[in-house]
Amino acid sequence: MATKRISQKITRTKKNAPIIEEKPVAQSIITSNPSIDFKQKIKSPKYYIPAIILVLALLAYVFKGQFITAVVNGQPITKAQYISALEAKDGKAVLDSLVVQTLINQEASKKGISISQKELDADTKQIQDNLTKQGQNLDQLLAAQGMTRADFEDQLKTQKLIEKLLGNNITVTDKEIQDYIDQNKDSLPQGVSETNLKNQVKQQLYQQKLSDKAQAWIQDLQQKAKIIYF
Repeated sequence: MATKRISQKITRTKKNAPIIEEKPVAQSIITSNPSIDFKQKIKSPKYYIPAIILVLALLAYVFKGQFITAVVNGQPITKAQYISALEAKDGKAVLDSLVVQTLINQEASKKGISISQKELDADTKQIQDNLTKQGQNLDQLLAAQGMTRADFEDQLKTQKLIEKLLGNNITVTDKEIQDYIDQNKDSLPQGVSETNLKNQVKQQLYQQKLSDKAQAWIQDLQQKAKIIYF
């Protein structure tokens, strides 16, 4: 009888004991994993919005020279304002010049015509020597016009490309040279030999004819080209 009562007591105890829910092992591990908790936290706007603001602030500081051109009494002048002012002032002329230069380079490339650095150096030296004889300096003249040597070489290269593209069909006759001398005696340099004078006049007439022909040629290129402005 004693044994039977003990067995019944144990049975009642098991029935009245609180039920403990067991979680799967995998779920328990995920819940307690700190790396997962961190990933969930940073997805919250409370965390990632301040982080984005901080990154943008750092980028603005590091690259401020790319966005701001000057600061006047604490007020910044943005690069967008600067570029807009330049475009409004002479941007159209600059763009047209780049378009023309591109057209000339394309035509030269089609015909296999190029200008070497050796040719540019030789012409630059000749120009510098002529200026030196007149008591002038090439770099000083360029600086006065707001140009650099690189700008000068670009223009010189374009001019030489035009000469190679169009110059072969231009001639200056002896009659044209003499007529020019007769019509401009008062403005011609004095103390120059007749041969040198005629050579100078011939070169001047040649450049004038080349310029006139180049203008008509470039206008024709622009009319035929497909140019898209943005």
